[in-house]
Amino acid sequence: MWKAISQVLADQFGAYYNIKQKTPVLSGETHEAWIIDDGIQPVFVKVNEKSYRSMFRAEADQLDLLAKSHTIHVPRVYGIGCSTTHAFLLLEAFTFQTSPLSSDMTEFGEKIAQLHQWKQQDKYGLDFDTWLGKVHQPNEWKTNWATFFSEQRIGWQLQLCKEKNIEFGDVTHITQAIAAQLAKHNPSPALLHGDLWAKNYGATNQGIIVYDPACYWGDRECDIAFSELFSPFSPHFYEAYHRVYPLDEGYAQRKPIYQLYYLLNFSHRYQGEYIEKAQQIIDLFL
Repeated sequence: MWKAISQVLADQFGAYYNIKQKTPVLSGETHEAWIIDDGIQPVFVKVNEKSYRSMFRAEADQLDLLAKSHTIHVPRVYGIGCSTTHAFLLLEAFTFQTSPLSSDMTEFGEKIAQLHQWKQQDKYGLDFDTWLGKVHQPNEWKTNWATFFSEQRIGWQLQLCKEKNIEFGDVTHITQAIAAQLAKHNPSPALLHGDLWAKNYGATNQGIIVYDPACYWGDRECDIAFSELFSPFSPHFYEAYHRVYPLDEGYAQRKPIYQLYYLLNFSHRYQGEYIEKAQQIIDLFL
C-alpha cells in the first residue's frame, strides 16, 4: 500500500516521494489515518478496505467543490488510489492548535456565510451521493425543498432506524408531517458543508480548516442548526455569520426539524440518548 501511495504522490509533486516517517493518527469510526512525511511535505492519509474507494472519491470531489467556492479553507486533495487490498485518500496535512482564537471564529463565521451565498444551483441535491459519517446520504435532485428534505433526509433516516429495530412511528406519516411543516419554505439552494459541527473543523496558523464534508445544495439553515446541536460554536462565529448573512425569522421554528436529521442518524449509529431526543422532536410535529 505504501508503495502505491508513494507513486500517487510522486505524480502529484513531480518527484519521487520517499516515505521516511509514518505516524498513526486518532481518527473517526470509519477509517484508519496516518501522517506520512518525506522530510519535505507531510501528507494526511485515510486508509480503508478497497471497497471504500468510492467513498474517498466522493470526499475528494466534495473538498474540490468547496475549494471552488473560494470561501472556507479545506485541505488540498493530493490524490486517491488503491493497492491490492486497500483504498486511500491523500490530503494536505496541518498542525492544529489547541483552541481557535476569537478572531479565527469570527472569520470562520464570515466564510461559512460567504459559502452559503455562493449561488450555483436552482435545485436541491448534488450530482452524486455522499455520506454522513459512514452512512450513505442520497442526493437526488429535487426542485421542491420540502420534498427533498422530508424524503431524502428524514424519511431515509427513519427507514435506516427501522432496519435496526428503532421505531419512531409510521415512516410515511412522519415524513408527510415534516413535508407539511416545510411546505411554504422555499430557500435559495446553498452549498452546505453538511456535517458542520465541532469535530469537523480545526484551528491552524492559517485560520480554521474544515474537513469531513457531507455536501449537497440545500437550506443553509441546516448547517447552522447542526452546529448548534451538541457543542455550539463560539458566539463570535454566529455574530459574524448573522452580520454577513442574517437568518430568516422562521429559523427558530425550523431548527428542530433540521436537527432531527442528525439525531436520527446518530440514533441508529450510536442509539442511547439520541433516540429519546429524536422522539421528542417528532412528537412536536405529529
